[in-house]
Parts: sequence; C-alpha cells; structure tokens
Amino acid sequence: MSMSRFHWLDYVVTVAMLVVSLAIGFFFALFKGGQKTKIEYLLGNREMGMVPVCLSLFVTFTSAISLIGTPSDTYDTGPMIMYNSFGFGLAYLVGYFTVVPLMYPLHLTSVYEYLGLRFQSTAVRLLGTCIGMLQTELYMAVALFSPALALQAAAGLPLWVSVAIVGSIGTLYTAVGGIKSVVWTDAFQTIVLFIGVFTVLIKGILAVGGFTRMFDIAEEGGRTNFAELNPDPRERHSLWGCIFGGCVIWLTNCFNQSAVQRIGSLKTLKAAKQTFLLNVPLNALHGVILALTGILLYSYIVTVGCDPYAAGQITNKNQMMPYFVIHVLVDLPGMAGLYMSMLFSGALSTVSSGISALAANSVEDLLARPLRGLRDTTVTLIAKALVVFYGLLTIGLAYSMKSMAGSVSQIATSAFGACGGPMVGMFLLGGAFPWGNEYGAIGGGLIGMVVNLWIALGTRMYGAPLVSLPPGPTHNCSGLDNTTFLMGNNDSFADVTIHDVMTSAASEGFDLTTMAWNANVNSTSLERHFSMYDISYVWFGVIGVLTSVICGIIISCITGCQDPETLDPKLIIPIFRKLYRLPESVPKPEDVSNVVAMQNYRHAWDTFKQQSIELDVIERENSQPLNTQPNNGNSERLSFLKRNGQDDY
Repeated sequence: MSMSRFHWLDYVVTVAMLVVSLAIGFFFALFKGGQKTKIEYLLGNREMGMVPVCLSLFVTFTSAISLIGTPSDTYDTGPMIMYNSFGFGLAYLVGYFTVVPLMYPLHLTSVYEYLGLRFQSTAVRLLGTCIGMLQTELYMAVALFSPALALQAAAGLPLWVSVAIVGSIGTLYTAVGGIKSVVWTDAFQTIVLFIGVFTVLIKGILAVGGFTRMFDIAEEGGRTNFAELNPDPRERHSLWGCIFGGCVIWLTNCFNQSAVQRIGSLKTLKAAKQTFLLNVPLNALHGVILALTGILLYSYIVTVGCDPYAAGQITNKNQMMPYFVIHVLVDLPGMAGLYMSMLFSGALSTVSSGISALAANSVEDLLARPLRGLRDTTVTLIAKALVVFYGLLTIGLAYSMKSMAGSVSQIATSAFGACGGPMVGMFLLGGAFPWGNEYGAIGGGLIGMVVNLWIALGTRMYGAPLVSLPPGPTHNCSGLDNTTFLMGNNDSFADVTIHDVMTSAASEGFDLTTMAWNANVNSTSLERHFSMYDISYVWFGVIGVLTSVICGIIISCITGCQDPETLDPKLIIPIFRKLYRLPESVPKPEDVSNVVAMQNYRHAWDTFKQQSIELDVIERENSQPLNTQPNNGNSERLSFLKRNGQDDY
C-alpha cells in the first residue's frame, strides 16, 4: 500500500476554508464597527446570540487534539477513552448549576476578577490569572501542533510551515475582528467539523464492508472493550476514571476565561444556561463519533493489510488518522481537503479563543493599573497588540513540541488536570465555602499546583509504560517485503513473517492477540508495586481540586475564617447560598439582562457627563473653586460603573 498525497483539489478546499475564516474576521473589523471599545472587542457588546456562542464554546475545547488523538488512542489502547467525553458533558451540567448562575450576574470581563472580589485580594486574583494563562497557553500549543502533524503527513509540508500557517491565520482574524469574529468563525468551523467527520465515517465503513464487518474485525483485534470497570486509579481508562475524572478536568474549561467570556457576551442569563446545557449532548455525541472513527481506523488497516506506523511510513502515532483519511478518500478529490479543513477548524477555534482570552486577562488582570486612565480606544489597541504577541508565542511553543511523544489527547488532558485542577479548587473554595479566606486560596492553590505538577512530571518520567494492543499487519505496505512485522517496542523490528507467526501460534492452540494483551498487562499492571506515578492522567484534576480545597479550608481555619455575614451573597454559588441559608441579594435590573445593564450604564454615564459640564459652567461664572466631589446620586452612578468594569471612564 503506497503513501498517497493531496490532490490539487484538496489544496483548493483547504485554502478556501482558511480564506473564509480570515474573511469573517475582516468582515467584523471593517463592516461591523471595527470593535473600537473594550467591551465590543472582548465581549461583543454583550449582545451575541445563543446558537453561535453555543457552537463556539463546543468547538473551542474540541479542537484538532480530539479529532486526531481520540481515534489514534482508540486504535492503540481501545475505545474506553470515549467516556472522557461523557465526563466533559457532565461538567457542563455541573456548570449549568454552578458556573453560569455565579458568573453571569457579575458581568465580569475577566473570570479572575471573581477571585479578587471574593477574597478581597489582588494576590489571589494574580495567582489564579497566572495559573489559568499557563494552562491556556499549553493547551493552545498542543492544539496548534496537532493539525501541523496532519498536514505534514498528508501534504509533506515541513512541521514549522504548517504551524506558522495555521497560527498566523488564527492570530490575524482574532486581532482584527475581536470576539465576534471568533464566535462566528467558530460556528462556521463547527459545521465544517461535523461534515468532515461524517464524510470520513460513512466512506470508511463502506470501504471495510459495512458496519457489522467493521465491528467483527475490531472485536478480533481486541478493540471493542467498552466496559472496563476496574476501580484501580492506575487503570488508564476506566469507566469511573473517565466520567468522574473527566468531569473534574473539564470543569477547568467551565471556569476558564474563554467560557466565561462567551457566556458574558450573551444577552440573558437564560441564554447562558441554555448554552451550557446544549453542550452536554454535543460532547457526548462527539465522543461516540470519534470512538467509532478509531474502531474504523483499525478495521481499515487490517482490511488493507498495512499499519503505517509499524511499517515506518509515518513517524508519530498521531498521524494515523490523516494517513487513513487520504487513503480512504483517495477516489473523492477534495474530500481529504475537507477533512484537513476540519482539523484546521478545530485548531483555529482553539487558538483564536485562547489568544482572545489571554489578551482579556492581560488587560483586565495583569495591566489593569498601568492602563487605568487611558482612553478606551487606546486600551483596545493594546489588547489587539497582545493578541498578536500571544499568537506568536503559541506558534513558537507548538513548534517546540515536535519532540513530544504520546497521544495528543493525553498530553492536553494532562495539562488541563495538572494546571486546571488547582485553579478549579480556588474557585470552589470561594464559591462553595463562605468561610474560606485569601490565605487559604493562595496556600491551597500553590500546594495543589506543586502536588499536581510533581505527579504529572513524575508520571511522564517514571510511570508505568503504556499498555498498547497488538499493532496491525504490515504485509501489504509498499517498500517492505511481506516479512516485516513490528515486535516489542516501537523502535525495534524483527524479521519474522506474519504468516509464520500466525501459523505457529495457531498450531500450538494459542490466540496471538490474547497472548500479546495478557503479556503486556501482566508485565505492567500486576508485577509493579503501587506508585503514585502510575496513577492515570484522568485523575490529575481530582487530585488538584481536592488538594487545593482541603488545604485551603485548613489554612483558612488556622489563619481565621472569613465571616460569611460580611460577604456579598452574589459571590457564593446560588445552591450553596441556599444550603448555608445566606441572605439573598436584592435583584437589580442588571442581574436580569445585560441589555438592561448596558442601557443603565449609558444613561448613568450621560447624566454624569451632563452634571460635570454644568458644574464647570457654574465654576467659570462664579470664578470660585467649588467642591466638585460627586453627590450621592453621582456616587451611586460611579459605583454602578465600577461594578460593570468601566473603571477606565
């Protein structure tokens, strides 16, 4: 089986998708007001529609990581990784009752403003900002690296060229168009994503002889284990680990700047809740589709008789899906380009959303004091420059990941769990435990971060080796004779004929697949003593959250608990507010709708300016200095402006 390459029509389709994405950004920059104010640029003037925001939230955290990593992981270890997506959906359900009702009424530009308000501490806010920005930057680098691997396999382009192309386009349309261009481009890319996935799935099933045949081949190869119930935390993918561990890891995204920025761009609280609720079935469906794609990948490789990784035709297991696509769609010019467009769509959505979020964090959290007093248009220009800076940084980090081994899905999820777990712990300490104080938040967050990074790095260096299922056959790969078969580790080949191995095993009454699987399990899981470095990556988030919350509560009690009576009830998650019987805050118009809030803001600002002008006129007429301190009415208006993040005015 020879290596196929892109047809010229595939290049046309891929370039067309990139051009459309770029055009959307320039459309909002040139024909939709140019996003001149900070609120317009970062929050879409809080007037975005629910459907595009829902799709944007979904595709932002879907990315090329899952599109490439999940099928290749299913091929390598089985389909249990599918349940991670069920855990991700469960996280949005939890966020429906916690994140949205807590964050939306506060009308925050940066999610980390909440930490500063809740703990009355700039240090807590900056710590949360730094942890969150580190996690976002790492995830974007992996997301950008993934399609670059695919383009390298499909088109033969050098890795740095692929990284530079995708990263530059995502940075450019985000810089010029702001959050509106990001959201609408994401919506377009979601449609491309599903068209590409279903096209590959349908064409591939037909190529292997039908749905039933696909599962028969996968079952013979040990790729249909959907019920791993082992509670041992060393089990890489168990039902409990994927659902509960995946839920906690994905809560990181619910308390993420990108997510809060999106729900803050919506018109009403109801729309924000619906956005989270619709992401529950979207994530579950996406996980099922990708697991089926991984099963199809194995069935196809067995059918054609060529495992490209075992044969040395590709250098990274994450290139398995692109290899599969350009071969299964070889008789449909343009369709492989559609799939590559799907990968680029996922990467562009993640990169654009991430750099927009990082720019918002920088303006609101890191540079708030230096930028105070500057005109809003100046602050917006600085935010655009920061988008370019973070885009270039992401491109550099993505290229530096070329030596990273392992599934991109595992790498990304590990980064989420290691960095995001402690951050979620800080938010939960503030939102669920009214007696937690700033010392508990700082101490718990730092301890959780240290413990998680220690375990994550130790697992990568000293953890148990990955248990892989037997590779596919290589007897039909071009450039090899029919005697090449991968034995042992990934770097060693033995000259053994597949026919001889299978015949010898059958003559002795052995099942070769079962022998290989059992040997791997016995040598890794059973003979090793328990070590925390063997803990599955899906539990990193749980460890981080529990460590941060427990240590935070203990430190808060030692240093003097926060008096719940002194807290603004709006800073506690509503269900916990009721649990602790805290007084409910009096509803205000801005709590109901951001539209009303913006109307109130504009009215307050116009009134304040008019009164300031009148005072100046009176002062000039009397030629005497007057007390220009704002009266009670103006004080209330200024308080309203500050609550809505309008300090610049």
